[in-house]
Amino acid sequence: MGWKGKGLGKDEQGIIEPIRSGIRDPKLGVGKQEQDDFFTAEENIQRRKLDVEVEETEEQAKKREVLAEREQKIQTEVKEIRKVFYCDLCNKQYKLAMEFEAHLSSYDHNHRKRFKEMREMHGTSSRDDRQKREQQRQEREMAKFAQIVTTTLADQEQRKTLKFGFSSKGGTSKNSLGSTAKKPKVAVASVFGNDSDEEK
Repeated sequence: MGWKGKGLGKDEQGIIEPIRSGIRDPKLGVGKQEQDDFFTAEENIQRRKLDVEVEETEEQAKKREVLAEREQKIQTEVKEIRKVFYCDLCNKQYKLAMEFEAHLSSYDHNHRKRFKEMREMHGTSSRDDRQKREQQRQEREMAKFAQIVTTTLADQEQRKTLKFGFSSKGGTSKNSLGSTAKKPKVAVASVFGNDSDEEK
């Protein structure tokens, strides 16, 4: 069109570079392209400095200290308030008075309370007491075991006596003594007559 690379206009005072036409995605909504262009612009793609990278001034340091002190004070006050709703026995923290009252009337809390009172009343058993109880238990078990062994041996002795007719100690029973004694002579009637003969 006769342009030779100089400025536009009669006196060549216009722009030299041509106007760039941006590429627009037809699927994007209204304003989305402008937003993308804003975030991808060279002046906006620079990473924002971290808090540790920024040089802190005296004014900023004082402001930060005031904020930290105020936050610490708030946390201390909250802890003091929550102490009212804290159960030392169960080691549980509640935020509401209703929840704390429900916990105080619960079975778990009362059970722990009774157990603590019982331990304080009777005291914890010492190691010597536990060893003494364990020794007594072992002695009772040994006595019971000895009694069982004695009963078993007596039963076995009685069974041998009933089975063989004599005891294992070498003594003879009444039945064995009676069987070895001499039988008396008994008159036996004859089958063929009235005469009776004595058994020789």
